[in-house]
Amino acid sequence: MSAQPITTFKTNDKACSVHEVVLGCDKLWAMGQEEAIRRLSKKRSSASSKYELISDFSARAARIAAAYGGFYLEQGEDGKPELKGRFYWMGLAAFASKQVKCGLDFIPNDPYLILTPPIVQPPLRIGKNSLGKGNFWLFQDIFVWHWFYSKYPEQFDECAPERDARSCEGQIQTNIDSLPWADDALPILNNLQVTEDIKSGFIAIQKTEKLPAGKARGEMQFVSLMAIANHEQRKILQPLIYESKPFRATLKMQAGFEWAPFVPVRVAAFSTACDVKQPELRVQMENGDLYDETDRMVFITDIAMQYHHLMGAEKDYMEGEIRTISTWSNQQ
Repeated sequence: MSAQPITTFKTNDKACSVHEVVLGCDKLWAMGQEEAIRRLSKKRSSASSKYELISDFSARAARIAAAYGGFYLEQGEDGKPELKGRFYWMGLAAFASKQVKCGLDFIPNDPYLILTPPIVQPPLRIGKNSLGKGNFWLFQDIFVWHWFYSKYPEQFDECAPERDARSCEGQIQTNIDSLPWADDALPILNNLQVTEDIKSGFIAIQKTEKLPAGKARGEMQFVSLMAIANHEQRKILQPLIYESKPFRATLKMQAGFEWAPFVPVRVAAFSTACDVKQPELRVQMENGDLYDETDRMVFITDIAMQYHHLMGAEKDYMEGEIRTISTWSNQQ
């Protein structure tokens, strides 16, 4: 089923006539950003055509995980099932956003969380705010790169340098500027402009599309995954949340009390469950600090390598779990 219209363009008011409008790169990026917002929104009522952002962090994380899973599986009208696996990072990201949801579920909801000064927030609430912020803005960034490439692959290389979340027009710019943490996030993230890692990741995706199933394709999939993971971790999450001193203090406290009640474990589980007992389906961070970029990238690389192994050895199981996650798109 096609998505609901995300915006309306008035192009001509003369009846029985045609006026051709060329949508340049800036308009296409704006449409992609509006779609990213809509994916995390719900209709105000059954009779309304207007949307409002879902406020619950955990429900957002579920929807984000579903969107990532759907991209990997090539679902939707722009999907190309014959090329399944080209968006390799997206499969891992479905599990990662599921894990964020698990972390968020550890902490009760608080509608005043965003408005409370960090100094008076309990540590786990600081963690919830940071997880929600990072997950939300990573999606606003990475979903749109994949959305654009999926819809307009021939224009991607030309248009990638023109993406700028501060150069949209009218209502779309208003919508972007009104997003949670926008005033803080957009300057830190350079207005979601292209990075060298994004360029490298999508070059590898293009190469993956041309390769038959086999060792060479698998190697190229891993190249794309690690390039996008570097972008995700180093260019988005590190400056946006991991440089925060209150969040660093929270993560240090969490690491010191792992396995205590109500303290999440630093683990990635290749399952729809938050954690599993099977050692081959989980990777736990044993050493280092999660907020330290170098330490975290060691952990991320270990996760990526185990994901890559399982996608070869247990592909049916892995894609089955991703398929289940992809059904979470209507959580509110």
